[in-house]
Amino acid sequence: MALQNDLRMKWHTGGMTVRLILINVAVFVAMVLAYLLFLPAGGSGMGAQLLRDHYVVQWLRSTADLHLLATRPWTVLTYMFVHTGLGHIFWNMILLWFGGRLFEDLLGGKRLLGHYLLGGLSGLALYVAVNNAMPGLHVGGGMGIMGASAGVLSVFIGIAAYRPEMIVNLILIGPVKLMYVAAVFLLLDLVGIGSGDGVAHEAHIGGALYGFIAARQLTKGRDWSLGLVNTLEKLTSLFKRSKAPRMRVEKRPDAGKTQRHAAAQQQKQARIDAILDKISRSGYDSLSKEEKDLLFKASNDQ
Repeated sequence: MALQNDLRMKWHTGGMTVRLILINVAVFVAMVLAYLLFLPAGGSGMGAQLLRDHYVVQWLRSTADLHLLATRPWTVLTYMFVHTGLGHIFWNMILLWFGGRLFEDLLGGKRLLGHYLLGGLSGLALYVAVNNAMPGLHVGGGMGIMGASAGVLSVFIGIAAYRPEMIVNLILIGPVKLMYVAAVFLLLDLVGIGSGDGVAHEAHIGGALYGFIAARQLTKGRDWSLGLVNTLEKLTSLFKRSKAPRMRVEKRPDAGKTQRHAAAQQQKQARIDAILDKISRSGYDSLSKEEKDLLFKASNDQ
């Protein structure tokens, strides 16, 4: 019960980054439990893995096979939350925690969710296109794709494109500009294409491309990611039971109160702008706890 209460508290207070991590970890735990359930019937670790993949994983991962994909359309979303290897989910969640916190503090949880989902969809789209146009490029391309890598890289590359001059402190390396860290990840995936290492590098690049383009569009006032989440919220609200309208007495707005509120909002925005400038100059870790709390609260209000 203590663990359940702690997880519930993390879900409600941790923000979108924590929620995405919790979902990915929960699905991973479910895959491990499925493996253990199939272990007696499989007779060995490999047998249990094959049974789990056949009866569970294949219904959640996506594929470059267009005919099969047409019969399992839900996998365009489920694939980006499924991991079966400990190393796979560990490094994905480390990068999501690192990039997701920066992204959420600056741009808000809704945009983070939109970047993750649209980045995952973009990654799958490029994966499907490459494997159908050049079927010999990615060995095993028809077997399937799963993992959060495309969505995670969309978030990471997105915040790097939005604030390329931001300084981050890396263990054993020290302070470095975020855009250089992002460039290393992108270069590794470009080099990995066609290597036959079993990694869907095309999907990684697709997610990264969406993150970069969407971030640049955001600087021009076009918010693709937030638009998606707002649309999803409107659609889900249609399925919620509407409440009967209540009679209420409306008061005429107090002009003085409105002016005071506007002034307070301007002061708050000025403070946030100053914090963002500080991040660009000295990095996120240079902020005080009060500044981080203010930025986090402001991002959740967006």
